[in-house]
Amino acid sequence: MAYFWLSTKNILAKLKPLMLEKTDQDINHKLLTQLNTKKIPSWDQWKQLPKILNKKEKLHTTVTLIIFLLATFTLTTRIYLHHSELKPDFGGTYIEGLIGSPNLINPLLASSDVDRDLVRLLFAGLMKFDEQGNVVPDLAASFTIDPEQTTYTFTLRDDLYWHDGMPILADDIVFTIEKIKNPEFKSPLKSSFNGASVSRLNDQTVQFVLNEPFAPFLSIMTVGILPEHLWYSIPNFGAQLAELNKKPIGSGPYKFKSLVKETNGNIKNYVLESYDKYHLGQAYIDELTLKFYPDFEVAAAALQNKNVDGLIYLPKSYKETIKNKEVTFKNLHSPQYTAIFFNPEKKALLNDLKFRTALAGSVDKEKILNEAINNDGQIIHSPILPDSFGYDPELKDEAFDPNKASTMLDELGWKKVENEQFRKKGEETLTLKLSTVDQAENVKAATIIKDGWEAIGIKTDLDIIAKDKIRTDLIEPRNYEVLVFGEIININSGPYSFWHSSQIKHPGLNLSVLSNKDIDKYLEDIRQNPNKETQEILYKDFQTKLSALHFAIFLYNPTYTYPVGRQLKGLENLNFVNLPADRFSNINSWYIKTKRKLN
Repeated sequence: MAYFWLSTKNILAKLKPLMLEKTDQDINHKLLTQLNTKKIPSWDQWKQLPKILNKKEKLHTTVTLIIFLLATFTLTTRIYLHHSELKPDFGGTYIEGLIGSPNLINPLLASSDVDRDLVRLLFAGLMKFDEQGNVVPDLAASFTIDPEQTTYTFTLRDDLYWHDGMPILADDIVFTIEKIKNPEFKSPLKSSFNGASVSRLNDQTVQFVLNEPFAPFLSIMTVGILPEHLWYSIPNFGAQLAELNKKPIGSGPYKFKSLVKETNGNIKNYVLESYDKYHLGQAYIDELTLKFYPDFEVAAAALQNKNVDGLIYLPKSYKETIKNKEVTFKNLHSPQYTAIFFNPEKKALLNDLKFRTALAGSVDKEKILNEAINNDGQIIHSPILPDSFGYDPELKDEAFDPNKASTMLDELGWKKVENEQFRKKGEETLTLKLSTVDQAENVKAATIIKDGWEAIGIKTDLDIIAKDKIRTDLIEPRNYEVLVFGEIININSGPYSFWHSSQIKHPGLNLSVLSNKDIDKYLEDIRQNPNKETQEILYKDFQTKLSALHFAIFLYNPTYTYPVGRQLKGLENLNFVNLPADRFSNINSWYIKTKRKLN
């Protein structure tokens, strides 16, 4: 700036004698008068400068002007940046790949991850899960619980609208719950609402009364609500055939826009658009396009080839195949674990605790973690995972000790026979069938388990089942002896569904077909007692008993790898998923576009 003022002073000083030589005496006179009176020349007078400056002076003037403009621009920019902030802006499209094809986009009927993903985007419940896995209000403005923990009263927000513009009322809540409880509707959620009644107190208030205290009840209230005015005329027996299951009307952050079907009738992709009346604030991203693929191999190729921006999930075996620099991997905590489950109804020997203990002592968990999932997770010893409520860090499973396991088998009468690999008791060879799903990490884990068991003399036959057959052929009929399988648990609902003896048969989720009255009692008390200190003691007792009885061998808790496009912002607080759909828990805060706003 000093250079600028010095140059300007020199130019003005030189204007006096130079202007006397010009023919335009009037202009010179005015300019000289202004110079003598220290007034700034007019624009017409400044335009005469090129006529009175030599080349060197013109160069100095040009340089001075450029410096002045750059300095002004820099100073203005710095002031603007200092007093403004980059904020999310509306706009943009995000494309994500999912595995499978949508069938029932209905919160009461959804049974697959694809259906649940779309339900999460299109519907809202009284409560919702936040990015940390906590249950927080959604459609509810507030709620109260009576001292007996059996009466829950919810007051609705006053800014609730369905995607077709109709207001959401308490009648919609009552209608939805009654549909769930109606056996003709065939909702898989029916058992969750056994012993609960619902009533409308007024347009904005609903009340639930439970037969007995149920600590995880708020987590059940995350179920999406259906619009009564659209569903009331659809008969229960025909609910699964309704067009609203394909083109739903909900109240979530996004609403249905369009879909594309393949020639075989399967849906190829869905397009959703942000809902401008969403009660928690309109989502920044204008459109979401969801593309559906038959398996992870095809989906991973689509991610690599930039046909999608992200995927629902990326198995560990595909992680190194993604070289697309526009993709980043977000590693999320997930209440998922892989374990070995026993079924003594198919193999009576599994009723023997010592035999189950020997099996546990010959499983190399470290090797499984390193080789099956590339160390992308953590070893576990119980179904209550690290960082979860009730987790007991002191609890440890049977240590890996093949020699001790071999001794136990000797004591059980299963002897090594000279020149034979496998143990026998009389003429009977010690044999197990080990089943798992045809998925790379499961097959690798099962192979390591097989090697460990055969090393101590147990003939182990691997039974690899196709992914589309595992539930119908094995899980639901409990048609296995020993099963290596992963379970996703609802941490807010507790372990009851997975370990209580009443859940051994389908549709229960207890895959180890074993029962114990003490374990049952601990699980019942956990469900009924809302006191956190008491619950913590019960959780510890439950885990200790479960571990002592070796109802299962817990292997690892994998990291949930969520690949997303680098252009996607607003996921900083997303650290946890209970179900894959939970990755959308704060989707109305995601953004692609930005703009700068003054503070």
